[in-house]
Amino acid sequence: LQNKIKTLEANQMAEEEASASSHKELNERHEASVAKEQQLAEQLKEIEAKLSEATTMKDEVNSELGTHKAASLEKQEEQTKVCDDLQNKIKTLEANQMAEEEASASSHK
Repeated sequence: LQNKIKTLEANQMAEEEASASSHKELNERHEASVAKEQQLAEQLKEIEAKLSEATTMKDEVNSELGTHKAASLEKQEEQTKVCDDLQNKIKTLEANQMAEEEASASSHK
């Protein structure tokens, strides 16, 4: 009977040690999981900050590009107007020259 009691006590102690070891292992896993979750949350914050910065930069570049395009279009329109004005002046000068030549030819007759 005493041997059975000793065996039961030894088995109970072994089970308690195994249970305590299992609990310790579960706690360690949980702590590791919490630490990993915190690390991932920090990485996510860094990524979100970088994304926000990149979005801001993209918006600034698009704004500058739009301004540049508008200025370029305005300059192109100005150049087209100058060319048109010059072409009109040339036509006027050519017409005047032809009229003078005709008048000169007419007066020489």
